Amino acid sequence: MSEENQSLIKVSSGLISTLISGGLVISVMPREILVLQTFVAGTSYSDVDEIESNLIPQSKLALVREPKNEHDEFAIAIHFENNKIGYIPRDSNEVMARLLDAGKAFFATVINKEWEGDWLKVEINVYMKD
Repeated sequence: MSEENQSLIKVSSGLISTLISGGLVISVMPREILVLQTFVAGTSYSDVDEIESNLIPQSKLALVREPKNEHDEFAIAIHFENNKIGYIPRDSNEVMARLLDAGKAFFATVINKEWEGDWLKVEINVYMKD
């Protein structure tokens, strides 16, 4: 075999046998998929004053379905340390609510926050766990 036809990559026989036997799983998809960047709705109706100083960028937020919410059948509450701080905006929640109802898992992280009058404007990223 000529030099130009030889492989420049050397692969160990152990790696090849692991790949052939199916013993190695390589994941190319992210485990967390960014699905939405939005603001928390309704913070002026919750007691965010008490926890605002702890809401820092990268803080993890839980998303909790509220299917019996009288104002929105697709309501998804946003919680920080067991405190409800608001909701996913109504114009962005239906698909996510249906996925939550089907067993998919979601969470959010704080991107930024600032006070605008009595409204704590909290910008978040929402992720689906794969």
